[in-house]
Formats: sequence, C-alpha cells, structure tokens
Amino acid sequence: MKSRSLILVFFVSMSIVTLVVLVNFQNSTSSPNAEGARGAYFTQVEYPATVYEGENSIWNLTIFNKNCATNGEGNASFFFKFYLDGDLWWNEYNSTDYETWQCGRGNLVTRIYQISTWDATKPVNHELKIELCWYDGNASQLQDVVSLPVPVAIRTELGNLMISSYIGVYLIAIFLLGFYVLIEGPIKISFTPQNNTVAFHQQSTTTIVSSLFKACKQLSLFFYLFVFASWQIVNVLFYAFSFPEQLRPFVYLIAQTAYIVLSILLMRKDSPNFGGYGYSWPEEPRKYIAISLLLAVLYSFVTIIIPGVFTGYDVFPSVSFTEVFLAILLALVAGVTSETIFRGYIQSRLTKLGGFPPALLTTSIMFALYELTLLPFNLFHIFYEILTFLAVGIFLGIFFYRTKTLLCPIIFYFTISIFKSLVPVRAISSEYAELFFNFVALLLSLLLLSTLTVKDERTSRTSSYSFS
Repeated sequence: MKSRSLILVFFVSMSIVTLVVLVNFQNSTSSPNAEGARGAYFTQVEYPATVYEGENSIWNLTIFNKNCATNGEGNASFFFKFYLDGDLWWNEYNSTDYETWQCGRGNLVTRIYQISTWDATKPVNHELKIELCWYDGNASQLQDVVSLPVPVAIRTELGNLMISSYIGVYLIAIFLLGFYVLIEGPIKISFTPQNNTVAFHQQSTTTIVSSLFKACKQLSLFFYLFVFASWQIVNVLFYAFSFPEQLRPFVYLIAQTAYIVLSILLMRKDSPNFGGYGYSWPEEPRKYIAISLLLAVLYSFVTIIIPGVFTGYDVFPSVSFTEVFLAILLALVAGVTSETIFRGYIQSRLTKLGGFPPALLTTSIMFALYELTLLPFNLFHIFYEILTFLAVGIFLGIFFYRTKTLLCPIIFYFTISIFKSLVPVRAISSEYAELFFNFVALLLSLLLLSTLTVKDERTSRTSSYSFS
C-alpha cells in the first residue's frame, strides 16, 4: 500500500471516530431541565469507574451556587434526587438523615456520599440520574441534572459458569489455531543476514557503543524523544486537568495517527522501499496471521485467566457498541503506531548500524518507557510497567526479526490489546502475580515460536527459517 493511501485510510478512520465520539459526548453531558439561566449547577461529579455488588462506593458531587438565595439572604438550601434506571431511588429532602443542606451564593460545595446498596446477581449497567433542586422555603425548583452510567461488577470463583465459558472459548481458540498451524505445513522464511549482523560477534564493546551513538545522533533518537515527550505530556495533562472522558480516545487517536504519518515520512525520506522497514506482505499471509493469533491468544489466556485460578475473578458488564468500536480502533492504531515506530523504524535502523542484539535491547527499553504511566506516581507501579513492557518489547522485536514483516507483531499487539480491553473478566491478583504471569506467558510464547521455527535445509547456506 502506498503511503498516500495509508494516510488516507487513517484520516478517514479519524473522521468516523470523531463523529462517533462527539455524538456520544453530546448525549452523555449534563443538561439542565430548569428553564432560563440556572441559579446553581454541577461543576464536577467524581465516582468509581466500576462499583461492586454489596460494596461501598464513594461519590463526590460538587455544585456551584450562582445566584440562588432564600429570602434575599446569601445562603440557599439544596437537595438531591437520585433516579436509578428511570425510577426514583432516593429523595434526599425526604430523608430524615439529610434533609436539605446550605450553599452560599457564589460558592462551591462538595457533598460526599457513601452508597452501599448496589445489588446484582450478574454484571449489569445502571443509568443513574441526579437532580439538583433548590428549596426556596416554599417549593423546590429544579436547577440541574446529570446522567451517569454505573457499571456494577460481581466477584466470583473459578467454578462460576461465566468463567468456565470464557476458559472454554480460550482453549477452543488455542486448539483450533494450533491445529491449523500444524496441518498447513511450514512457512518458508529465507533471508541472508546482513554483513554487519554477522560481524557483530567480532565487534568490541567500544565499536558497538559507537555504532549506537551514531544511530542516536541521527533521526532515530530525536524522533523517539519527540514521540515520548509529547505522549507523556498528553497523559500528564489528562491527569492534571479535568477533561471529558468521552473525548480522550479521540485525542489519543489523533496523536498516534500523527506519529504514524511522521514515521512514514521519515522512512520514505530514507528509502522509497518500505520493505526494509517491515512493510512487506508475505507470500502466505494466512500462516503468519495464524501463528500471530495463536501466540496472542495463548499470552492473553495465561495473563487474564490463569492468575485467578486460586484467588477468583471480577466480572464486569458488557460494553456498548460505541465502546467496542472505539476499543477496536484504538487497539489497531496503537498496534500500527508502536510497531511502525519501534520495530519498523528504530529497530531496523539500529540493527543496520550496531547489530541485532543491542538494537533489540535499546528498542525494547525505548518501548517500555513510551508505554509506562507516570501519574499518579508510584515507584513500584512504574517498575512493574517497565519490566512488563520491556519483556513484551523483547518478544515483539524477536518476532519481527524472525518474520521480517510488521504484520506479525502488529497482529500480536492488536489481539492482546483487544482481549485486555474487551474481555469482561479480570483475575483478582496482586501486581507481583501479574508480573510473574506476564513473564510466564512471554516465555511460553518464545518457546512456542522457537519450536515452530526450523531451519530450511534447502537453503542451508543461509540463515533460513520456517514455521512447522
């Protein structure tokens, strides 16, 4: 596919997702039911992204009293009404525990509520509507309304029917993919190592460092620093400032699309042939796709299902069509972006200059730093993310080096991202256990990849490999 066609595809995708996200954002924002200018309104509502059956959840409701006053005085009395799935759930004014509360004109007030009556025998999505009412001493007047989706999750054990069905789907997918790979026969992957890769074993440490420093002086390092800095700035801004949750995926997509376009322009500047950067279509793509899916499903099974065998699982409600669409698009763009930048562009350039092993390690470290979440700052969590993504980056680098096409690492990255975001099952485990099972999954994937990769005897004079 030509670069112009590729750029066109991404901009069309961005246009589609812009419309979807903006329509969804307009439908989910709060809108006052009171006629005319509002005397008071919600400024912020903080609540858990997911609440659990039978457990307490903390809600912070902040309002601003613009010009409401009782009997000409500065203070005014307010109360909330809560509606759950269209039915009146709790009228605060009629509650003997709360009745009304005060807020001075021109002031902000934050009310903290602990809600513990979520009941569900299965994961469910509730719609919670909160009305802000002003009591002027004679009657109540509606000031503002906010509607919020409330997913209620349940905790369950391994013997639960839902967990058993998910395990069955994983195992069937692994079996069918493995069976398909076996009956299709070997995939011929023949390539001749580059001279500098062969000579790597005779290079001194000084020469290797010099080669990598030379690569860093070129566009690879500057491009990476731009991508890393801008991506972390976006995440920091999202954390520091209130930003509509519905618009965040749109910003991520725009940023990553810009990275892809920039990397394509840089690759085209170096060489009009994108094949050297991994943009090549294999002769038998179904086999490459099958092995990539097999490894991704195996990795997801080990990291999502296995950790909860002894500790149990959280099961979340199903997501909407819009959320599925955004998750798929985000995973696709993120996969193409990261693999184009790190495996296609940076690793390929560093391999040519310093050999594969140092290029693999350098690129994997860059990838891990790019993927980590800096805020909220937690030293152990940062350490956990760096180790996890470092291992994933090493596997993706080896996968790309063996197959010589970005198709395989992109499919792997895309598939594990989809499983992580859309499968409504999470193991109840510590980060130590998650880190351990991530390493186990990647080790199994590497062993399986090395088992399915054999030397092609017909081209024994070159370093040729095939999947069997």
